[in-house]
Amino acid sequence: MANPVTELQQLTNKSIIELFSVELKADVHYTKSAKTATYAQSDGSGGAGTQIVITLNSHGFSAGLILSLDFTSGNGIDGIYTIQSVTTNTFTVTGTTSQSTSGNVSFNVNSTIANPTVYLFHAGNNMKDSLDIVWQSNTYTRIPVKAEGFKYTGKGKLPRPTLTFSNLLGTITAILQLTNQTTAFSDLSGAKVTRRRTLARFLDEENFPSNVNPYKVGSVDPSAELPKEIYFIERKPAENRDVVQFEMVGSFDLFGVAAPKKLVTRADFPGVGTFVNA
Repeated sequence: MANPVTELQQLTNKSIIELFSVELKADVHYTKSAKTATYAQSDGSGGAGTQIVITLNSHGFSAGLILSLDFTSGNGIDGIYTIQSVTTNTFTVTGTTSQSTSGNVSFNVNSTIANPTVYLFHAGNNMKDSLDIVWQSNTYTRIPVKAEGFKYTGKGKLPRPTLTFSNLLGTITAILQLTNQTTAFSDLSGAKVTRRRTLARFLDEENFPSNVNPYKVGSVDPSAELPKEIYFIERKPAENRDVVQFEMVGSFDLFGVAAPKKLVTRADFPGVGTFVNA
């Protein structure tokens, strides 16, 4: 598999940057600790801004922890956030849209806080120092990966994309071993994979020399992206010292899930499963 080569080297403000997040399934891939807290988003002095301060007494978190936040009231935008700074009873994340709002937020963390519940990755690197790409204040780890099979043909069969990771350093195997401690042989089955695509001109300035995005038009819009594509890992077709491959499916193609999702049983209708000769 080829080494990571930055897509930014295409030298156009229309270059599409493809990024992925993998959200582990609570109580399958890790033992969850459910949290609820309050938040306030502002510019730090009461006006509209992107600074989100979350209050949770004695949280024990540290900067760099990645969380999937669900804002249950107010106008906070659900999504993946990286903790930027902490105090004993608060921590701060950065929003993509400037606003002034407040309310409640809920999220899960691993009961072993040091272990992640979300992984971010990208098959390339930045132009500043050839390290990880930063987008929406989240760091996407550079790792050789081939993502393919996303094309929808319109012939009735849903796409089943694959992700093939380099495993030369044992990185993916280490993740599998960690998650399999909670559910043996789960191999990330059921993990939520979000494919996100944006343009080079919308990437955070810190990806570029002198912290200036040369492809931006006016100013960088961190909220600009193509529609998200959400899949779930169904199985692991291959794992060896060279690569680990995962096959994904859409939410309507998950094994054992019917549409509509509610199955009718005899508790709902006594005639279910009964054969009657006309």
